[in-house]
Amino acid sequence: MRKLIWLALALFTGSALADEAPKWPTQDGDVTVVWQEPDNYTDVKTGSGVQSRYQNHVFATLGKHLQKRIEPLLAEGETVNITVTNLDLAGDVRPSFGASPNDIRIVKGIYPPRIEFSYEVKAADGSVKVAGEEKIADLGFDTQTTSRYRSEALRYEMRMLDDWVNRTLEPQLKG
Repeated sequence: MRKLIWLALALFTGSALADEAPKWPTQDGDVTVVWQEPDNYTDVKTGSGVQSRYQNHVFATLGKHLQKRIEPLLAEGETVNITVTNLDLAGDVRPSFGASPNDIRIVKGIYPPRIEFSYEVKAADGSVKVAGEEKIADLGFDTQTTSRYRSEALRYEMRMLDDWVNRTLEPQLKG
């Protein structure tokens, strides 16, 4: 049911509210993801299509991915709040110089994915169990195999977030 709500929000936000400020998806539940001031992010640019729709897709996809990865790790009653303050997608959008009507995203090793965020894990009683700020990048993103997310447009970002969950968050939750 939650997926249908976010899909409807993604479709509705992109077209019906074109003259209003976009309402970026904020995933709620045991894992809450907030996209803070996304207009100031380093790179969430689309090569084609409506920019607000593309941003909405990126935020919804990555937010839901974080939920799916983190929720199974939580003990009963624990919650996680993540506030994203900057995002730089893998690659760089470049003009196509007339070859096509759209710009294209060039994905090379010199344009790694990066994300900055703060997080807070609360215990069932509401006390803060773990908190921190992260600035993560996957500098070798183009040299690793991504068979798990091969068909995903945001595969490099998903893998980078998975690595953070595995290396940082999971040990903190178990400890």
